[in-house]
Amino acid sequence: MAIVAALVLGLLCRTVSADEPIEQRMDALFGEHERYLAFFQELKGAVIRDDRKAVAGLIHYPLDVFAGGRRTVVRTPAEFRKRYHEVFNENVIRAVTTQEPNALFANWQGVMLGNGQIWFSGVCAGKDRAEPCADKAIKVITVNTKAPGR
Repeated sequence: MAIVAALVLGLLCRTVSADEPIEQRMDALFGEHERYLAFFQELKGAVIRDDRKAVAGLIHYPLDVFAGGRRTVVRTPAEFRKRYHEVFNENVIRAVTTQEPNALFANWQGVMLGNGQIWFSGVCAGKDRAEPCADKAIKVITVNTKAPGR
């Protein structure tokens, strides 16, 4: 049992070099990179177009939103659209629109845009993010409105 636990922990804590191309990091961490990069481009395009409905569809609810040291939760797409400029403030929008794919950061938790303004990851419908599932949907899982700008 201890050996299995050590193996699982080793897989979860897999480190990848920051010098590795993002495609290699995503392949090593998530088993694929194409869907994650396509998701990034879809999110970036929707934000550039100010397509709030499309952005709302790319979110995993409930969405954790951090504003400084304060955490709030956005529970539905309708609530997200109503609070769009609070959640996707200038800092977040700038991080998304200026992000280049090759400068994305990825670890076992997901993919980070900017300096942590947005995290996205594969999620299972109706399950906790940490539980394994056959087919994960890639969604925005966290927004940090006050993360340091570029």
